[in-house]
Amino acid sequence: MPKGFNNHEKSVIKEALIEHGKTLFRLYGLQKTSVQDLTKKVGIAAGSFYKFYHSKEELYFEIIEKEEEQIKEVLLSLELGDAPKQAMKNILFKMIHSIEKSPFMQQLYLVENMEVLMRKLPPEKLEDHFKKDTDFLSPLIHKWQDQGVEFTEPPEIIASILRSLVLLSFQKEKIGESEYPKTMEFLIHTTVEGLIKEG
Repeated sequence: MPKGFNNHEKSVIKEALIEHGKTLFRLYGLQKTSVQDLTKKVGIAAGSFYKFYHSKEELYFEIIEKEEEQIKEVLLSLELGDAPKQAMKNILFKMIHSIEKSPFMQQLYLVENMEVLMRKLPPEKLEDHFKKDTDFLSPLIHKWQDQGVEFTEPPEIIASILRSLVLLSFQKEKIGESEYPKTMEFLIHTTVEGLIKEG
């Protein structure tokens, strides 16, 4: 860490980099935001940035992970109640909507951003991230099972199907802006009807 920064200052600077990073990345995107832009907003020298992060991509990725954690916390807090099919559809709609309205989640799957992250981030960091996604879905599915829901498929297949819905939400333009809402509604309805046993 930079000389002259006590623990409190380090914490404040890191939090400021995250907060200003959110604003700058949202406005200008990953590639058009420079380290100098970030440090100027925070009031530290550009060289000091690298004492906190190895690259702007690492900061960007940390912001994305924080966004994901917030979405996951909301989903894990939701109960299925007495109408599990409708509740599960509502939960999936909420998950997709949360991802759609997050500029960082939408930017993550842009081809150019993914290519940069693949080049700049350590492979183990990306592997750990995608493993966390898988690990998150498993307890969510088991939680639903504990609430009395009987599924037609094993948890790993359910997790794969749910991941497919999430990935599809990043293809709105390819599907067609006008067709996308009905397409997603149909797929969520069909998925839940096919995954949850009657009764």
